Amino acid sequence: MSGDILQKLSKTEFFKEFSEDALNAIAEKAVLRHFAVNEALMRKGDPADSFFVIVDGHVKIVTTGARGEEIIINKINPGETIGELALVDEQPRSAGVVALDNVEAVELTKEALFSLLDQRLDVSLGILRAFSSRLRFSTTYIEKVIDWSQKTAEGDYSFLDATQPIGNSARNDDDKAAQLLSTFYSMVHSVKAREDGLKQQVEKLTFQIDQERRKREFEEITSTDFYAKLKEQAQTIRKKRSQDS
Repeated sequence: MSGDILQKLSKTEFFKEFSEDALNAIAEKAVLRHFAVNEALMRKGDPADSFFVIVDGHVKIVTTGARGEEIIINKINPGETIGELALVDEQPRSAGVVALDNVEAVELTKEALFSLLDQRLDVSLGILRAFSSRLRFSTTYIEKVIDWSQKTAEGDYSFLDATQPIGNSARNDDDKAAQLLSTFYSMVHSVKAREDGLKQQVEKLTFQIDQERRKREFEEITSTDFYAKLKEQAQTIRKKRSQDS
């Protein structure tokens, strides 16, 4: 069984920098788990006592909205990990994880992981590299989002012309950052489109209001006695000129 787990772990992004000996040590302490559709791998508020590597199938990370509705935060694909950071900060699960289809996952408990960290330097170095990669990913994403958010708030959409949405599936942390930024890009693009549409509607409404105001002002003028007398005098003058000619 550990050989099967070793093969599955070696194909994941999180464990790509681990030595073969380190992966062997991890595989010996890991457990292969199976989850049915809609089965929970972890629930919000649960203690952080293990993390999972999704081998086959897909899961969703969910939380609950103010009205009790389910909110999907993210979807996780094969090869990705869930819950490893919670083992470090020792906080309860901040969200739940539910299987979207039949899921096969490798589980490594907190006790097993910390035992490996105490005993094996190569595992410790591998974990540090993996967490460093996650930190770079988070920093890249946050910096871009802050920059784009500030520009969007100022009505500056110039960055849209220099950025293209990403269409490929994420294979590593850089790809995930690109996809998250692509989602933000699409969101801002939609905001700009709505803003442009709103401007056009306002301009159209302003034109209609101006037209209506001019019509109303004309009607107010033409309904006065003064205008009626001017119109009568003009008709008299035209009639007299016609007779003289």
